[in-house]
Amino acid sequence: MKQKKAFTGVIFISPWIIGFLAFVAYPLYRTIYMSFFNVMFGNKTGWSYKWVGLENYKRILFEEIDFVVAAQNFFISTLIYVPIIIALSVIIAMLLNQNIKGKSFFRLLFFLPIIILSGEMMENMSTYGGMSFSSNPLILDAISIVIPSASLVKLIVSTFELIVQLLWYSAVPVLIFLASLQKISKDMYEAASIDGASKWVAFWKITLPTIYPLVSLCVVFLVVFLANFDTNPINGIILESKYDGSRRDGYASALSILYTFVQIALIGILYFGTRSKKKEAR
Repeated sequence: MKQKKAFTGVIFISPWIIGFLAFVAYPLYRTIYMSFFNVMFGNKTGWSYKWVGLENYKRILFEEIDFVVAAQNFFISTLIYVPIIIALSVIIAMLLNQNIKGKSFFRLLFFLPIIILSGEMMENMSTYGGMSFSSNPLILDAISIVIPSASLVKLIVSTFELIVQLLWYSAVPVLIFLASLQKISKDMYEAASIDGASKWVAFWKITLPTIYPLVSLCVVFLVVFLANFDTNPINGIILESKYDGSRRDGYASALSILYTFVQIALIGILYFGTRSKKKEAR
């Protein structure tokens, strides 16, 4: 039976294994390989590789600190954002799981970011200020009429921008938590109510233990999503370095490797900090 289950598991993950070997393994090897070289491309000579060892990594970490500063900001902001996004996602999922009028409309509203998350629409929204209230003079003028203080207006606008940003990031976690909530039998809540448990107690004893194992999954998704989001400045640094005459592909490859380690560290901290600590009773 164990062998049968193991074989079934291998069958289920075989598409990922095949995809990794076909599309990820070799590019990953090439990225690691080029990070130790100064890579140049000439129209006549083609690709040329000059061994520099750890020189690219030394330049990134100790000389040209633009990546280090951006990575520190990303690391701190992600440690703060991810728990907030997960808590917000749980609240929204619970609200969308209620029997209310217009439930389908509200679900569509929150899942809309999944539809336009990538592609030209997302790029244009970021380019032309669609994600920013501060670039919209109508909103600024309307708030200024009610609140004349410029500093207070700036604080309110930045707060709303942050809320919208967090709601945008929470679309997929909301979908994951909502699917888990719909699997909870209503009989469990009815039995808890008969026993005198309040909704608050039912949340801590029934709802949260059911959806908590999915928190780790959402942590991994959010870190990878935030790291590869179009507006993340680190992605711009890596892309610009590739076409910079003083850096080139070898330097950009080293940046990519270091950025991967930053993401792994974040996933490790958040994953082990949020995973279920339940132990099987023996």
